[in-house]
This record gives sequence, structure tokens and C-alpha cells, in this order.
Amino acid sequence: MNESPGVVASGTGTNSSGTKVLISLAAAVIVLFGLGRISSIVGPVFLALVLTICVYPLKQKLLARGTPAIAATLVTILAVYAVIGALIAALWVSAVQFTRLIPQFTPQITALREDLRVILHDDLGIGEEQIRSILATVDLRVLLDTAYGLLGSAMNVGSGTVFLLLLIMFMSIDGAYFPTILAAVKEKRAPFVDALTNFAKLTRSFMILTTIFGAIVALLNLTLLLVVGVPGAGLWAMLAFVCGFIPFIGFWISLVPAAIMALLAGGLPAFIAVVAFYGVINSLIQSVIQPKFVAGSVNLNMTLTFLSVIFWSALLGPLGALMAVPLSLFARAILVDAHPGSAWLRPFIGDVTEPKAMLKAKRAAAKAA
Repeated sequence: MNESPGVVASGTGTNSSGTKVLISLAAAVIVLFGLGRISSIVGPVFLALVLTICVYPLKQKLLARGTPAIAATLVTILAVYAVIGALIAALWVSAVQFTRLIPQFTPQITALREDLRVILHDDLGIGEEQIRSILATVDLRVLLDTAYGLLGSAMNVGSGTVFLLLLIMFMSIDGAYFPTILAAVKEKRAPFVDALTNFAKLTRSFMILTTIFGAIVALLNLTLLLVVGVPGAGLWAMLAFVCGFIPFIGFWISLVPAAIMALLAGGLPAFIAVVAFYGVINSLIQSVIQPKFVAGSVNLNMTLTFLSVIFWSALLGPLGALMAVPLSLFARAILVDAHPGSAWLRPFIGDVTEPKAMLKAKRAAAKAA
């Protein structure tokens, strides 16, 4: 039985579309696998790009005031270097402080192990073998190994820092020509240039908002920890600030060590105070208020923001978790925003401007009726 030409053409078109989709998926898998293999390079490169984008307005303001281009570039480079230097110094001081704090709590850790053994054996009826496995995690040696590991990491950031500083310097110098390059490319690839420009604007907005909220949370945490008398209050406050760049999950990362130190230093009342404060204030700011502001400023819905943290941290490690939102913005700019034919995908990933307008019109019509 002969098939009609229309059916054949339709089948051929469907097969062609399916083949293109499969090829695109295969290419995406290969690219992601390659990024994972060179994560130690991709992470610092993207971090340098984000930092360069954040300080670019400073350079523009200096140039607008008549500052020579060389001097403006030098000021922006030194500004980024100052921020990185302060973070590295704080990391090193915090790691040293942590290694000095842990040995002071040997009696408390021993008492905590015994109390935990009584609860597990007498109250819960758990066997000795299982108890030994559980108590192995509450061991001073484990904590000391962790502390010295942090100290070693803080002292071995030299090569990575040099690589990052060089990248920032080169990007800042090349940034002088970037507006002209974009203007030339825009004549032929306007959607692509608009997507990159929007990415830079949204990334800068995200970093500013996150820095503000992180500073507020860190200050509140520092005040509480000082009042309660938790050792290393500055360390845990800085940890809360850094973890503020990890949406949703960062709160839990900063809570655990502060709560444990409060338990060792002040007992159960201090532990309850820290957990309650973190649970109310930090979760309210970092898990409710901040995501709404960030999601609204970068046009990413909360679900995609959460999944981006999981995805990029699995691909690029801790730096991927910190840069999860900017990385997702860059991926959206390249894959969606740069292609006008893919604009229909924007509402599904957070740009709900048109759906909000439609919903508002429907509500107004229903109210009028």
C-alpha cells in the first residue's frame, strides 16, 4: 500500500526533529562531562568573570569623571584584589582559630559521648556495635582532623589565588574594549548581545542583594553568639555570610557548627537559643525574604534556584554551589535568551511578567463582574 507524499513528508519532518533533539541532548551531556573534568579551571574562571562584572560600574563612573583609562582599570583591579585578600585573610584566621578552639572542649566532648551512649543503650535499646559506630562520629580526633584540614586548605590556596588574580587582571584590561566589541557584534547578533548584557545586569543585582542580606544575617548572628558566649563567634558569623550565597541550603550549613559549639560551650540552653534564633531569623531572611527578592531580580523561580544549587555543586564542587545562580543565569542567556525562538520557555524558568499581567487582568475582570 502506497503512502501519500504528505504522510511521508510529515514522518520525515518528525524524524528530523527527533534526531535534532537527540543530537542536542548528546552534545549537552558531552559539554557537561567536559566541564566536570575541568571544574578546577571553570570555577575560578567564572568567579573572576562575576567579580569583574560586579566592579565594572566603578570603572565606568571613574571614566565618566575624566579619570584616565589606565588609572580607572588599576583602581577596579585593586578593588577586587582587596576583597579577595580580605576573604583569604579571614579564612586563614578562622581556620587557625578553629584549630585552637577544638582542644579546649575535650572534657565536654567526652561527657557528650557518655551521655549519648546512655541514651542510645538505656532509652533506645541500641546494641553496643551500633553505638560504637555512632560514637565514632563524636570523636575529638575527627574534629581535629577536620580543623587541621581546613587550616591546610587555607594555607594551600596560593596557586589557585594567583590564577584567579591573573584572570581578574586580564579580564579587567580586556574589559576596556568589550563595549566596542559588543556594539560591533550587535549589528549581526543583536539577541545574543542583549542576552549577555542582561546576564551582566542580573548577575550584578544578585551579588549586591545577596551581599546585603548576608551582611545583615552575619551581623545578627554575631550579636547573638556574643551574647550567648559561643566561642569563635566571628568565625560562625563569617560562615553565615559566605553561605548566604548558597540559596536554601546555606542556612543549614552555617547552623550545624554554630549549634555544636554552643552545645559544647554553654550546654543545652545555649544550644536551644542558637537553634531557635537561626531557625526563626535566618530561615526567615535567607529562606523566605531573600529568595523572593533574588528570584524577582534575576527572574528565576524558587524551584529552579534550588535545583541549580544541587546541579552546579555536583558539577563544579563548592564553588559551583556559591556561583549556582550566576551560572544558571549564564546558561539561560546562552541557551534561551540569545534565541528569540526560545522565548516561550522564559515563563517556565521564572520570567512571569506576562502571566502576572494576565492574572491581574482576570482578577480585575472577575471583580468587576
